[in-house]
Amino acid sequence: MDAAATNFCIGTKYDLDFNVPNKFGQNFKTGEDMIEMYTQLGKDYPIASIEKPFDKDDWEHTKLFASLGICQVRYCMSEVHLKISVLQVVGDDLLIENPKRIKKAIDELTCNALLLKVNQIGTITEAIEDVKLAKYANWGIVVSHRCGKTVNSFIANLAVSLATCQIKAGTPYRGERLAKYNEVHILTYLYISFVLGNYPFGSRFSPSTNKLVQIEEELGDEIVYAGENWR
Repeated sequence: MDAAATNFCIGTKYDLDFNVPNKFGQNFKTGEDMIEMYTQLGKDYPIASIEKPFDKDDWEHTKLFASLGICQVRYCMSEVHLKISVLQVVGDDLLIENPKRIKKAIDELTCNALLLKVNQIGTITEAIEDVKLAKYANWGIVVSHRCGKTVNSFIANLAVSLATCQIKAGTPYRGERLAKYNEVHILTYLYISFVLGNYPFGSRFSPSTNKLVQIEEELGDEIVYAGENWR
């Protein structure tokens, strides 16, 4: 769930009717009101992750919300048991891929996940350093697309190679988005086949499998197929 709260933050309050035409008055909520609303949503619906729940500079309420450690209980069909996970609070505008802001958020326990936008930080090398910081703090990591992307599936390969286990590419209804989800699907299939020794397409050295073999060789034991353990 992407709340994009920065878009409707006015001063220190949040206008929930900011996008309503011809509205009468304003439906303002305080940071505390927003925490209460998100908490109730977490009880009513199986929300696993909330991105940008507060304004980009609202460190106080982001930290208060993350500190609640809201847990979600869901039934895991594949393992036939109840699975409990802590709600993921994703820093996006709050962190803007800035190492100083990421370190501050880690030190102050402000959130527990990073949204990785490669072109926001600038280079692949800097993006990898941000991932290292997030992994050291045991954060979740979501590799994200940007507006105006092409059918290039690079971020899918980046997500797999960095073992982030999460990718955000929008709803799967346009070619540039489907390309990324399809690539993740292919890599997942190839990885499972590789582990089982069942090389697809009749050859271990097909182009797609070669890509996976290269990732496997470079990462060694660090590569992880997440399955249900997505964080």
